[in-house]
Amino acid sequence: MSNAVLHRQAVLNRQALERGVIRSGAARSYRTEPRRRRTDGELRRPSSGAVAYRPTHTGVSRADHARGANDVGWRMVLASVVITAGVLCGLVGVAQLATTDGVSNSAATEVVQVQQGESLAALAARISPELPVAQVVERIMELNAMSNSALHPGQSLIVPSSSTR
Repeated sequence: MSNAVLHRQAVLNRQALERGVIRSGAARSYRTEPRRRRTDGELRRPSSGAVAYRPTHTGVSRADHARGANDVGWRMVLASVVITAGVLCGLVGVAQLATTDGVSNSAATEVVQVQQGESLAALAARISPELPVAQVVERIMELNAMSNSALHPGQSLIVPSSSTR
């Protein structure tokens, strides 16, 4: 609609309002853009009343469907638990082997006399040549309740027994 037509409609509405023909809240408003014509496939809302939808029936196959990627069965959960338990047991076993000293903490010991000029490291190398010297020295100091590594010739020491002797 052109501006002239809209202006004329507004004047007529104002006159009708003054005469009391149109109530104040019921004044019509007009669109400025043209009406769109309905094209094929365009849905329009009904002007009034309830909207009734037709029932739609969707066919679904009754055949067995393959499991989706999101379905996790009880077998998969059980397998995960067993694998996790096995890995944990393996890690605990490796940790236990790593912390176990090469020198056994068993009760098998023997008494050795310290020779002239022999140090604790030399004594450890003499009694257990296959084991690391530091571990054997630590075990000797533990068995004899020694606070330092000072030795005297002829001193008797309790040492872990060696399997090679």
